Amino acid sequence: MKIKQRTLILMGLWIIISLMLESCYYKPFIGYRLNNRGFKKFSKTEKIAGDNYNPARDYKVNRYDWDLELFPDQQRISSTMDIYFTTQSLQKVFLFDLQKKMKIVSYTCSEGSPQIDRQGDFIYLNFDKQVPNHKRLKLSITYQGKPANVAGQGPIQWRKDLQERVWISSTTEGIGPQFIMPCNALLQAESDSSSITVTVDQDLTVVSNGQLIGVESNTEAKTKTYKHEVTNSINTYSLSFNVGRFLKITKPYTDINGIERQLIFHVLDYNYDVANKFYDQTAILLKELEQLYGEFPFWKDGCKFIESTFSAMEHQSAIAMGSDYQNDWKEFNTTLIHELSHEWWGNSLTGKDYCDIWIHEGMATYSEALILERIYGTKAYDLKMKYATRYVSNTIPILKECNVLYNSWVNDRDQDIYDKGALMMHSLRTVVNDDSLFFNSLFIIQRDLRTTNISTDALISKFNKLLKSDYTLLFDWYLKKEKPPVLEVFVDEQNKKISYKWKNKIPFFVDGSVFVNISGESKPIYPSTKYQSLEMGKSSHPEFLISKSIYYLLEIKNKR
Repeated sequence: MKIKQRTLILMGLWIIISLMLESCYYKPFIGYRLNNRGFKKFSKTEKIAGDNYNPARDYKVNRYDWDLELFPDQQRISSTMDIYFTTQSLQKVFLFDLQKKMKIVSYTCSEGSPQIDRQGDFIYLNFDKQVPNHKRLKLSITYQGKPANVAGQGPIQWRKDLQERVWISSTTEGIGPQFIMPCNALLQAESDSSSITVTVDQDLTVVSNGQLIGVESNTEAKTKTYKHEVTNSINTYSLSFNVGRFLKITKPYTDINGIERQLIFHVLDYNYDVANKFYDQTAILLKELEQLYGEFPFWKDGCKFIESTFSAMEHQSAIAMGSDYQNDWKEFNTTLIHELSHEWWGNSLTGKDYCDIWIHEGMATYSEALILERIYGTKAYDLKMKYATRYVSNTIPILKECNVLYNSWVNDRDQDIYDKGALMMHSLRTVVNDDSLFFNSLFIIQRDLRTTNISTDALISKFNKLLKSDYTLLFDWYLKKEKPPVLEVFVDEQNKKISYKWKNKIPFFVDGSVFVNISGESKPIYPSTKYQSLEMGKSSHPEFLISKSIYYLLEIKNKR
């Protein structure tokens, strides 16, 4: 017994020491403490990694050509990445990203004989003399390794399907694309075009972003190589691949301009029938989104969906969807609405920095409510907003710190960018009180800012211009404060009265209405910073209809 205990203790110590030694590999999988500003304390390395103004990042990524071979049994990759980039100033040092677990085998550059200096997850490309401005270069890096993985979670998920066959998906949002590829990992550093070439066993199919332009067979090696071409600019974290025993489903679609298109679905073979029926809703949802935001942005690269090893991800032109072919809102699936909405909010119009990621997730979540409203009416919209209030933690602001490497992958409190972002847009719509003006602004923003990166401040300025008023105070409150406005309510059950007031003055909602349901009747009240009273009648307790007003919190106290 003692020997067994000693062995277990030694094994435990060995595991702890191993994790400590390799903690740099697994940092994105580990939660963090928050400082008194509601954010984590960032290290020097994290500040370098996320600095949009680092002189060594002063270049434009023109293209990624990513060629890799997968070895599922070893959970290993062997790859070459060709990075085409253009200098934007005179400089000698260029900074790229590649997680240190990936080992560089060799590299070449089209200009001179630069040296690579690896410092942690950074690749510094050092030249002997300054490279001229507007010079286009090609850096080719061959590398290999086993991407970091904790409990089956990582940038590449090596799975088996229900028939114990190879099934692989990649996903790097939140973790970082540098975990599986050399790149410039900054959000604003989108490539203008890309290719993804993946070699797998001959009995497998590869689906990636863009259009499939070729499949080559190697009978001797018993492999196949699939090459996809992406002609649009693309977020680096959207570059992805999926591997499995897929069957292809094609459905016709007539777009907003009357052009005949095809919607493509790649599903595991044994799910063909259920997936075929499930995806009938896609054309309906896509048409509603085109009506809201304009033409689907990426027809040149196609519109396809792939059954993935995880729940869902907005990989541009190759949306990852899970295997749960169930609808959660009558005849529709809100996850499908959400991921499809990202083609406009996140993929076409993209945040400039990871601090702006609420633009992606908040707008996609709000799009769920808007599409349900268009299909089912106001009651569905109100119910969706009511549900959103239940999933907000209100512990840290949804606008994060900029110019740092910010990982939100494992921290639940960071997820307010979804529902609180949606509730902020609902509040804006409420205050604007002109649906024609509000929806026109969404349409024009997508039209004018298509395929651009934009900061939060710039987007707010655009909204203010289109909405013909200054709503900066509203955005600042929901983006930068931990909590939304708070309505204090005292319930006097004995005298059947309620007293209410705003806890703090709300400069963007002066004399605005709040709706309360008393004895089955909905009526507006107009809170201020001074207590007002309202008769409860026969109602045992008033119901505040938060979805009918701006987003606020209730602080209810009973007085007996």
